[in-house]
Amino acid sequence: MMDALPFIPHVKPMVFVDQLIEANDDFAIVELKITPDLMFYEAEGLPTWTSIELMAQTVSVYAGYKGHTRGESPKVGYLLGTRKLQLPLTYFGLGEIVRIRVEQHYLHDGLGQFNCEIQYQAYCFSAILSVYEPASDLEQIGM
Repeated sequence: MMDALPFIPHVKPMVFVDQLIEANDDFAIVELKITPDLMFYEAEGLPTWTSIELMAQTVSVYAGYKGHTRGESPKVGYLLGTRKLQLPLTYFGLGEIVRIRVEQHYLHDGLGQFNCEIQYQAYCFSAILSVYEPASDLEQIGM
């Protein structure tokens, strides 16, 4: 287990990952503890509509981890869309641990698709995310 923040280009308060639990060439697992200082936190807890961002940041951790193994810094990526999002609850409760797992389904020329799951108590939140990571030369010219 290690701090997930070095693997993503995000800065607080827009951070929704705490610990990298496991990662390899195919998947990554991270955890987030629900605290009141999280962006979008409400009196009832963290709204589960933020699950898309939790999943997207876990994809970012996955990409950052793989880049780190090649000696690269975290890169900016873009969430293109989501399909089949399942949200069985409205809020993640204060002090609870959320475990997010993303598995690479497809990756070609910067376009990727990931199967994503969030384990929270006895519930499973799931979605398929489509993402894009531009080549570094495109980032330099503003595309």
